[in-house]
Amino acid sequence: MTGSIGSAAAGLAATNDAMQGIISAANSGGFQVTPEAGDELIRVFREFQDAALLDIQRELSNLKYRTPLGDSPAGQAIADFNEQVVAGGDGRSYEELILQMKERVPQVIEAIKKGIQSYREVDEGNAGNVGVRD
Repeated sequence: MTGSIGSAAAGLAATNDAMQGIISAANSGGFQVTPEAGDELIRVFREFQDAALLDIQRELSNLKYRTPLGDSPAGQAIADFNEQVVAGGDGRSYEELILQMKERVPQVIEAIKKGIQSYREVDEGNAGNVGVRD
């Protein structure tokens, strides 16, 4: 279980970082996406927000229980590690990453909308320049 919790937290951290990358790129004007692709991304993020994140939060309550691995030093060390990964308070625990993702999903959706608008503006500008020569 230790490996799976650690792997899940690492996967969430990577996803969270990617979400922040989209937000940052859109805010700096460096993110453009076609309306079709953007609408699909928005649909995926809304589904993630409405279903997957809620399921993950429900499961989190089960993970918060200390892993009963006995009184041996190894058992105690693994239980301590699992507890740290799940709710460590270091900004990168499983719980904190889930909460950050919950906050970022609406920001990502807005960033995608900005990316669609940016794409449309560039596309319209290019359409206006078709056939124009210096």
